[in-house]
Amino acid sequence: MKKILVALMLGLLVLVGCSKVDKDVYTDSKVKEVVVQTTQEEVANAVTEATTETTEATVEATTVATTASETMTQYPLTMKDKFGNDIVIESEPQKVISFSPELVEIMYAIDAGDKLIGRSQYCDYPAETANVPEMGDLFNLNIETIVETAPDLVLLSSMAGQEVVDMLISKGILVLTLDADTDMEGVYTYVKALGKVLNRVPEAETLIIDMEIQISQIEEKVKDLVKPSAYFIVGFGEYDSGATGDTFINQLMELAGATNVAADGINWMYSVEQVVEKDPQILICSKFWDTKSTVSSEEGYKDLTAVKENRLYEVDENIFFRQGPRMVEAIKVLAQIFHPEAF
Repeated sequence: MKKILVALMLGLLVLVGCSKVDKDVYTDSKVKEVVVQTTQEEVANAVTEATTETTEATVEATTVATTASETMTQYPLTMKDKFGNDIVIESEPQKVISFSPELVEIMYAIDAGDKLIGRSQYCDYPAETANVPEMGDLFNLNIETIVETAPDLVLLSSMAGQEVVDMLISKGILVLTLDADTDMEGVYTYVKALGKVLNRVPEAETLIIDMEIQISQIEEKVKDLVKPSAYFIVGFGEYDSGATGDTFINQLMELAGATNVAADGINWMYSVEQVVEKDPQILICSKFWDTKSTVSSEEGYKDLTAVKENRLYEVDENIFFRQGPRMVEAIKVLAQIFHPEAF
């Protein structure tokens, strides 16, 4: 910095010294004073400009460095798993195995799919997962293959029991089990957690903002429309099951502009007798099992108004039960069923 300022001052003095000024001018003290004053001002201005530019450059560089530091995960990183254990991740995981479909979907959505080296048979989205080797599932892990691949981290869903975690740990494998939540905030928690663990914080933040914007747009379309009553069938038969008020699907139905008739139920348990009593205007079922053809012939359900008037709709339940980025798609699917006129 000092060298730059000295060079500027010398350069300006040389320019002044080389100016073609009549000898008589120098004999005039007032003119001398003007020249000296002008020279001093020029030097001062040059010094000020140089100092300002240097300061601005320093501030900009500091800001960039600070921003980068804030958005990059600092390792070692300690995360709390579903069992309340502190899991220490020493460095950025480069080789990851996941037995959780929703966590795999989040990995790809935050540009961390290249880290996935193994998956369960149910981790089938996006299409790129087909190129990743299957290593069993939560109830039948291929331990030998898992150990051979030497992963930096194994991700498990909330369905994993402590015994599965303990078995993997006994093989010297680092395991992180994230717990499920019952609303959209839980999905965002998943995204934030993986963004931090995999050093994809900016990507995770961008994904969350994008999801929030899309959901707000759907809400805006249906907010002033009359809400139909609806019921989301999860299963029926000996143990009737539906999306009760304490489930995340209940929130999706509300966001999509409907009233869930099973909002007074808990733990996914809702009997066909209760459904018949409520007689919802719209029924939602899976397109893979307990399908439309099955439901429409099932005792109790076949007499519902929604079935008789052809308001029983099949959906891809994967987008509803995987708490990941496609929850937005699930809300839109429901909104289009509840309010086709808005889309």
